[in-house]
Amino acid sequence: MVVEGEWEPEPQKRVPDIPLGAIPPIFSKLARIIPIIFVILILFSIMFGSIFVSVGAGEVGVKFNQFGGVEEDELGEGLHIVPPWVSVTKYSVRSETYTMSGIEGEGQVTGDDQIKALTVEGLTLGLDITVRYRLMSDEVSTVHQNLGTNYAEKIIRPTIRSSIREVVSTKTALQVYGEERQLVAGEMLTNIDQALGSDGIIVEEVLVRNVVLPTRVAEAIEAKLQADQEAQRMIFVKEKEQLEAERKIIEANGVANATIAEAHGEAEALRIINEQLAKNPDLINYKYIQMLQGQDIQTMLVPTDQGIILDASNS
Repeated sequence: MVVEGEWEPEPQKRVPDIPLGAIPPIFSKLARIIPIIFVILILFSIMFGSIFVSVGAGEVGVKFNQFGGVEEDELGEGLHIVPPWVSVTKYSVRSETYTMSGIEGEGQVTGDDQIKALTVEGLTLGLDITVRYRLMSDEVSTVHQNLGTNYAEKIIRPTIRSSIREVVSTKTALQVYGEERQLVAGEMLTNIDQALGSDGIIVEEVLVRNVVLPTRVAEAIEAKLQADQEAQRMIFVKEKEQLEAERKIIEANGVANATIAEAHGEAEALRIINEQLAKNPDLINYKYIQMLQGQDIQTMLVPTDQGIILDASNS
């Protein structure tokens, strides 16, 4: 019964039932299979661990099969699905550094980890070294199988120490400490890279950050370096003075040549004047009178052989 003024909801429309026969068989099978697959995956994840592995940027995943050992194909960056019986160990293939230093807390080893090496003279040097390296992305499985995750301590550290001592043993203290330090670092880089290349490790740079010499040797080298610098300065001063002397000689020669040229010009001018005077003796009187023109002269004297005195007051 509907009371006047009350709102009556509209009757809901009935959605017609779709007969099961109208759904394609393949979709109905998938609708039953997919939930079963997810249930199985969840059970495997609970029993054996997650089957989804995410490899981050700058990393490579190494697969270890419980039934076959380490697999050669590595996993690149991104999300991967692996069987439950396969575990994945991730390695960084970015540039890493290994530092050995005498300053506590600066390197991988706590305390004084400075490398001590003997020079060709038998002197003991202390070296603070930093090596920049990275793993070859296609050789990470080999590193994992042969060295494991602690490869830096197992192979990089001893190789660095051995190679650096080998190079220093062929150099003098001055070569390692002085201007040839970069050349020595280049030889160290070559030695270490060759030693680690077969293990799947690339060495990118070797930095000789500090060289500690015995006190007396350091003082002697400093004195020698100062003497060399002073000798270089004196050579520079000598060359500068020689250049200045050459400049003055050139300048004097120029002045002399100019004076000679001027004298020749004057002599030639006098010769021409003498020739003209010999031809016309009165020319000198004309030049004399011409020189006096424009001057405030009351009386002008002319040579006595002219016999006259000219009064210039009314000129």
